[in-house]
Amino acid sequence: MVFLFIMQLVWKYIDDIAGKGIEWYYVVELLFFWSAGVIPMALPIAVLLSSLMTIGNFGENYELAAMKSAGVSLFRIMRPMFGVMIFVAIGAFYFSNYVIPVANLKAINLIHNMSQQKPTFNIVPGAFYGGISNFSLKVGSKGGEHQEILQDIFIYDHRDNTGNNKVTVAKEGEMRIIGNNEYLELTLKDGHSYEDVKATRRDERQRKPFIKSSFEKSIVRFSLQEFQSGDLRENNMKNFFMYNTTQLMAEADSIYKDYNNRKTEFANYFADKYSFRRINSDSAGAYTQIDTENFIQSVPKTYQKRAIQNALRMARGNREYLINTINEYKWRKELHARHYLEWHKKFALSVSCIILFFIGAPLGAIIRKGGLGMPVVVSVVIFLIFHILNMMFDKMGRQLALEPWLAIWLPSMILAPAGIFLTQRAASDSGLMSAEAWKNIFKKITSRFKKQEE
Repeated sequence: MVFLFIMQLVWKYIDDIAGKGIEWYYVVELLFFWSAGVIPMALPIAVLLSSLMTIGNFGENYELAAMKSAGVSLFRIMRPMFGVMIFVAIGAFYFSNYVIPVANLKAINLIHNMSQQKPTFNIVPGAFYGGISNFSLKVGSKGGEHQEILQDIFIYDHRDNTGNNKVTVAKEGEMRIIGNNEYLELTLKDGHSYEDVKATRRDERQRKPFIKSSFEKSIVRFSLQEFQSGDLRENNMKNFFMYNTTQLMAEADSIYKDYNNRKTEFANYFADKYSFRRINSDSAGAYTQIDTENFIQSVPKTYQKRAIQNALRMARGNREYLINTINEYKWRKELHARHYLEWHKKFALSVSCIILFFIGAPLGAIIRKGGLGMPVVVSVVIFLIFHILNMMFDKMGRQLALEPWLAIWLPSMILAPAGIFLTQRAASDSGLMSAEAWKNIFKKITSRFKKQEE
């Protein structure tokens, strides 16, 4: 299951990894960190599948029937596996709390640093190459033993950010890497250099002055420091995916305090924003009370139109400020909720493993099929339901439609009754997969409605 989920991530981030000239051991490290990060998705379905296959093999080989005929109940058969599941659940919590945050920190920073790397230096004839910062190169053709001989060379210099005002043209040249792969050196032959002159006066701008020079040989060097990988393991970003429970609570408290401080600042700023009860009438700081009901009448008529325009402009500006403040509040509350969502996920992983165990083991006793056939199909269907519930309620929690604790624990609350029902049916040897069993359940339900009607 870890392998399948890793392949999903590989296809998702293939554009950030491929064609960047990144060393192979960085890719191996990234896959290793990803393997830890996908445990919360892989472990529940692995528990479900393994418990279903184990009990299913017992049933398929009539070992389950032999144990029950000897007086061993299903609960007694499941007891050793449940003991193992307790250790798995405890280990899942500690793994999710201490290992996964570090793995996420390493993986996210590594993939971010990989995506920032420039593509491997490769000039294609007939196409502009912009891999070198502030320059754009184009060559007509390449030749030589190592493709170092260039023909019809164009070099555009964009260092002044004013467009294509500087251009160098050469009929041929030679390219080589020097200085321990730190510089690209182009030896240009039989070329020209053009540069537009920025005129200050109007009559000079109309004449469009420029500088032109010719050369038989010219050497141009480009820095290739940006192509050096450096240490891609450098940590330059951190978020809630990379915290343990203690750090999540501390960060959530800090965010909540900042949120309250921001509300206080906003309230103080707007306290007297529209309180036009007095005006500063002189330079000494004296205030004059004004008539708020007929404020516009206290303004001289020659300034009334300007006062209204200024008031409208202030109102529009304050409206935009209010909208931005509302969005800021929403962002702070969503960020606060994300920390609590991650905090509850640490514990929900262990509980979900136990619940899926009590779904898989009874299903194995009912289906009585082992191997990788029917158990895989049933496990995938159940896990899809569990995964969809997780994604749906998690999104509702992020959007503040549900409380964080409720958004995380609802999938477990929904599946827990299913586990209890299946365990009860399997322990009482009730046929769940047969049509006769469902007819009996349906008859019991209809009979109760008939009794109520009578």
